[in-house]
Amino acid sequence: MFSLATLMLASGIGYGLLHAQLTARQDARVTEIFAALKQTSLQGDEVDLIEAITTRINASPDHATLYQLRDASGKILTGNIAAAALPAGWSTLPAAQLGIVTDYPYRMFSGQAGGYDLTVGLSNADLDDLQEIVLNAFGWAALIALIATFALGAYLAMRVQRQLSGAEAAMARMAQGDLTARLPVTGRGDDLDKISIAINASLARLASLVEAMRQVSADVAHELRTPLNRLRIRIETAADKAAAGRAVEDDLAAALGECETINQTFSALLRIAQIEGGARRDHFAPVDLAAVMTNLAEIYAEVAADAGMALHCQTGGLARIWGDKELLTQAFANLIENAIRHCPAGTQVFCAVTSSQGRVVASVADTGPGIPESERDLVLRRLYRLEKSRTTQGSGLGLSLVKAVADLHSAALELEDAAPGLLVRLTLAQI
Repeated sequence: MFSLATLMLASGIGYGLLHAQLTARQDARVTEIFAALKQTSLQGDEVDLIEAITTRINASPDHATLYQLRDASGKILTGNIAAAALPAGWSTLPAAQLGIVTDYPYRMFSGQAGGYDLTVGLSNADLDDLQEIVLNAFGWAALIALIATFALGAYLAMRVQRQLSGAEAAMARMAQGDLTARLPVTGRGDDLDKISIAINASLARLASLVEAMRQVSADVAHELRTPLNRLRIRIETAADKAAAGRAVEDDLAAALGECETINQTFSALLRIAQIEGGARRDHFAPVDLAAVMTNLAEIYAEVAADAGMALHCQTGGLARIWGDKELLTQAFANLIENAIRHCPAGTQVFCAVTSSQGRVVASVADTGPGIPESERDLVLRRLYRLEKSRTTQGSGLGLSLVKAVADLHSAALELEDAAPGLLVRLTLAQI
């Protein structure tokens, strides 16, 4: 409809400009004829003037041009107009008023030419024909535009309907629990595509969260079964000893230790869930990662030395990022503790923070046994532990928390081979 209105407006403006130009040319032609006859009246006598007008009348047998010459008393001396009196100046008169049988009006001018009243007129046939041509052309153009508009509208409606039907089918699949369903994307880049892409991204995020929850549920059930069994055995042993009148303090202390382990595991899971929920973004502020890493290296240097290791730290000056200082400190502390806990004596641990080109890179590396490439993605899952690490303390949540903190800060987290050992690197935006 907008295109049709635009066509109507453009046609109207074009017709108006062309009509005005032709009208001006017609008036100029009438003025030119009137001036020539007036000059004749001034230079010759009445006979010459009448003869000049008669010659022009004979040259226009179809009444395309009209003339009338009257003397001072109002007597018509010559002309091809039947009317006895015509209005002075410019006028547009119908042919019937001038005594001419035609459908076209005339553009007339009456004025003084010497001592005579002279009237000159031209037919508006060209202008009327132009109007008819333009109106016919506009009518056909409007009809074609209207058909094209409806055809285009029908095509777009069908295309949108197909896309909406696909979206409806995808939503129905999701309602039935199929989180792999996605809204169709045509690739045309229109508004529906943009909405579908945004919804698909949300669905992908939802699917990953649901899968993570399923995995957590399975991992919690699997990983906590052992400490719960140990707790049950401790309590049963204490009960048997109490029934026999023996001391149960050691067994109760061990049971409390198992309870504390289980409690710490759930606390860590809740903390990770809180981080992934994004609630901690309210605590974001400028943080100097170089200062954070330096402080951690000073704290853990003696712990590493007690384990027969050496901890080295290298920073390149100020490295400010926007984030949560407490969470970042916890994340890097987890990385250092993992290196100390899971590596043998003699291992070298390296902490580093560098900044360049608007990026801050913080890393923790060791010369220990490392992590097999096939398991580097798996160790980021909650409660996942390498087989060789199951004999050491820990819940398998340290790297999960590091990943949650990295995601919260939109940081790139990479686990690589340090040849030998493991390199964990976080890349964040600098401020």
